[in-house]
Amino acid sequence: MSISSDTAPVSQTYWNTAAETYDQDFTETFLGMLWRHSVWEDIDAGFSPGQRILELNCGTGVDALHMAEHGISVVACDISSRMIEIARHRQANHAFGSMVDFRVLPTENLAELPTDALFDGVFSNFSGLNCVKDLPRVRRELASRLKPGARAYFCMLGRFAPWEILWFLVHGNWKKAFRKLYRGSIPSARGEIEIQLRSSKQLVELLAPDFRLRARKGIGIALPPSYMNHLVGNFPALLQGLSGIDRMISRAPIFRNLGGCILFEFERTAR
Repeated sequence: MSISSDTAPVSQTYWNTAAETYDQDFTETFLGMLWRHSVWEDIDAGFSPGQRILELNCGTGVDALHMAEHGISVVACDISSRMIEIARHRQANHAFGSMVDFRVLPTENLAELPTDALFDGVFSNFSGLNCVKDLPRVRRELASRLKPGARAYFCMLGRFAPWEILWFLVHGNWKKAFRKLYRGSIPSARGEIEIQLRSSKQLVELLAPDFRLRARKGIGIALPPSYMNHLVGNFPALLQGLSGIDRMISRAPIFRNLGGCILFEFERTAR
């Protein structure tokens, strides 16, 4: 079964447009780099040289090439042809680019990937899976393509993001400030796509029985989101300090459920 013919063109157009400024707006900002490094701390510890990893919603390829630098072979997929085009351009100038296979493939179309060579792990960064409505179907397709015991790292939107709440309150938008706490989905900034919001409990239930939760941590608890870079980007020492606070508290009870994103570590259960 492929992605809905009604939603695919809209999603592809949305992400193709976003691709034009994605690196400028997020990847290359100081805040964006700090957020990404927080995720890398975990995947660098969980994945090993020589492994073959599947990346979903790979964007412009920064994470895939980072893994390649660590001796990991990556099949990196994204719904956006423009994202993949930018990723391949980055790949062409990268010393380890040959270790990455970039493909235009929506997450909902994972059935198109062969099952003869199982992956050692799977990774999806910065809320890519929040754009997937039928997560149980994706779970089943992933399960048939992963080795038992494979690590799965999913970075999902957090429902309680202190900086986001504060941002909207300061701008007098009480409705948006708390909308993630009581809604199951929200529209994207321009309303083109619907973003699914799931609690930790809901995510664990949706991924069972093929995956079990090992750990989770908050991303962007003390550290502001990238859309505040124009306000705080010129204070790197302050941001490094806030990033250090994040590292200290991000895995603690209560705090691990806070933040702009939450990084979940799952394990593929035995067959």
